Amino acid sequence: MTKAQPILINRYPTYAAYLLIVTAAFLLYYPIHYAIDHSYGLAIAVVIVIVALLFTSVRLLQGRLSVLKCLVLSAVLGSTLIYFSFQSPIIAVIWLPAFLVGVFMVFPFKMACLTTSCCWAVITYLNFISLHMEIALRSAMSSGLVLLLTAVIVRTYNEAIHAAESVATQDPLTGALNRRTLIENIELESERVTRYGQTCSIIMIDLDNFKTLNDKLGHGIGDEMLVNFVKLISQYTRKNDKLFRLGGDEFMLLIPGMDAETAKSFIARIQNLVPSQLSVESVALGMSFGVCEITANAAIEQLLELADQALYENKAQRKSQQKEE
Repeated sequence: MTKAQPILINRYPTYAAYLLIVTAAFLLYYPIHYAIDHSYGLAIAVVIVIVALLFTSVRLLQGRLSVLKCLVLSAVLGSTLIYFSFQSPIIAVIWLPAFLVGVFMVFPFKMACLTTSCCWAVITYLNFISLHMEIALRSAMSSGLVLLLTAVIVRTYNEAIHAAESVATQDPLTGALNRRTLIENIELESERVTRYGQTCSIIMIDLDNFKTLNDKLGHGIGDEMLVNFVKLISQYTRKNDKLFRLGGDEFMLLIPGMDAETAKSFIARIQNLVPSQLSVESVALGMSFGVCEITANAAIEQLLELADQALYENKAQRKSQQKEE
């Protein structure tokens, strides 16, 4: 299961906001200094940077930044840095490493790599035009090293966070989401149903004959069947559908955008496939299910109870049909 790459600044928004405020405070000296020297263009450029940093810090204190806001921030700071490259190249040399690191904080990793590479190339080219060769070369090497090291550190951090989140949220055997994330996801979908009038269904699933399979063929085969069942479900579900393993052979499927009747028809098709897809030697697994549609302002416990009740009704109905046959 893959996740979208995070914007790192959103992981610690409060700390990031205070850091931006402190940075803006340190920069206050420069517009005054440039104004005294009658370098009004540079003074205005620094004021723009300060305003952008303060605005971003306020937004971070209120909530997370969107990619669009990060893009605007980077465009403002990048444009200012390019302006410095023309007006005072040595300032661009000094601030380029900080800008490159900052881009990795406000963009997803791949976008940050592309953006920083382009900015580094443009500003380095301008430095070679404006500065002495030795200074420009040293700037290119030092800022390039900062770019490379930052990319390695951020990539390693993202991979470590993803691994930790996978351990915390995924069932280690099947790769399905685990029970601890179930309530959080149901609450999220319930809020969408209540606020926006969307539909969402919960499907409780239990595999029949699983104990018989374990007793006859061993737990190793049973584990293999559980893994195969999750693979089967993933073949017929969408990316935003979520499968949870509650424990043993019990699962729950959360299907946004699908009402109860449609969900019943959908899961019934998978139910018919299970015996042929999940059979070994003389034992074929079956599947019982119970469907409950999330309603506005419904209690989570009530929804789970209704889905569980529907599951047992389906299981009893299937047993009755098997006896008649």
